[in-house]
Amino acid sequence: MTRTRRRTRPAWTALLAAATLSACGVQPTGVLDGGDPAGGLTKGLRLYFVSQSGRLEAVSRPDIPVSADPDDLLGVLKYLMSGPTPAERASGLTTLLESGTFELSTGDRTVTLDIGAPALDPASLRDRNLTGQLVCSLARARAMADPSGTTRTDDIRVTIRPWSGPAPTHICSDFLGRG
Repeated sequence: MTRTRRRTRPAWTALLAAATLSACGVQPTGVLDGGDPAGGLTKGLRLYFVSQSGRLEAVSRPDIPVSADPDDLLGVLKYLMSGPTPAERASGLTTLLESGTFELSTGDRTVTLDIGAPALDPASLRDRNLTGQLVCSLARARAMADPSGTTRTDDIRVTIRPWSGPAPTHICSDFLGRG
C-alpha cells in the first residue's frame, strides 16, 4: 500500500492570511460617503482651441469679463485670434481663427455672427473645428452673461452667417466628442 502525502502547507497559509486580514478590527459599513456629487455650472469664460489630435479643448479664462453686449462678445473673438498662452501652445493647442471682419448680434438665447467670408465647409475638419471654436466660445460667453446664472452653453444657439451660402445654426455639443 502506497501512502499519499497531502500538501497542506499552502492551504494553511491561505487560511491564516485570510484570518489575519479579517481580524484587523475594521468593520465594513456598506456605506461610502463621498459627499455630494459635482453639480452646477463651471465658473468663468472658456475659450475653445484645437488640439494636435484635431479636437476642441476648452481652456479657462476667468478674468475676461463678458456681457450680452455684442461688443463684449466681439472681444471674445479677439482673444481667440490672439491664440492660446505659451504653455497651452506647448501642450499642442492652436487657434484657427485669423483676422477678419465680423459683425455680431444677440437675441434672448441666440448669437448670430456674420463672418464676412465664404461658407465654411462642414466636410473639412479644419472648417469644422473653426466653426466649433466660434460656436463654443461665443455660446459660453453668452451663457455667462445670463444674470440668473442658469443658462447652459448648449442653451445658446449660434448662427454662423457667411457672405454667401447656408447659414447653419449650431450648439456647442455639435462639435465636442468627435475627433
